[in-house]
Amino acid sequence: MKRFLTIALSLILLFDLVTPSFAHRGSLDELGGHFRKSDCTYMLHKPTSLAKKAKDIQALMTLIKKYNSNSTCIRNLAANKIVLEGLTLNNPSKNTPSTQNKSATKKPIFPKIKINSKHIVKVIRVIDGDTIEVKFNTGATAKVRLIGVNTPETVAPNRPVEKYGKEASNYTKKRLTNKTVTLEFDVGVKDKYGRFLAYVWVGKELYNETLVKEGYARVMTIQPNVKYQEKFVKAERNARQMKKGLWR
Repeated sequence: MKRFLTIALSLILLFDLVTPSFAHRGSLDELGGHFRKSDCTYMLHKPTSLAKKAKDIQALMTLIKKYNSNSTCIRNLAANKIVLEGLTLNNPSKNTPSTQNKSATKKPIFPKIKINSKHIVKVIRVIDGDTIEVKFNTGATAKVRLIGVNTPETVAPNRPVEKYGKEASNYTKKRLTNKTVTLEFDVGVKDKYGRFLAYVWVGKELYNETLVKEGYARVMTIQPNVKYQEKFVKAERNARQMKKGLWR
């Protein structure tokens, strides 16, 4: 008799070992599913009307956490650990947290800015006479300070609007707002404020030079960006002689 009981117990243990991991162990929850003990995967075998209320994987996860009592498995519940055997959700793969986070954090990339390179951009905002905001063809936006020139201040914090500042700012707004222009970079690509430094071309017109020539800006040469310095100095001399803008 003792030998018989030993053999019977051995058979029970053997059956338990070879039973597939997905076999039911206990009753199903109110959703019609249960957690697989081997890896805490949630198996939705027979979805009830309650489970069918879930429109996506996130909603189903909320229901599982509410109606299943396996607190150990619930702590590690994730969308990729749910097996739907009798329920079809609307685009379940698009509702996973990893996909949502990835799309939310994706940002436009700046093109590679090299010394003496040129880039076609759209002017989306004029900040003042010599500073604009542009959009690159990648979708990235940036502030750009015009090289070699300086218009009177209109937006400097804790400083009054300088003489002829509004006129210079309005002129640049009129000329560049929503226009497609070409940025030409020199040796120094950015200033200490993180703004790009560039010459702005409107077709064949060097707009930096135009600001000086029409009396809206003074020459401001900062090494190493001196490519068109002579042009700007000559334009300022002529503006002074003609008493244009700032030189009236």
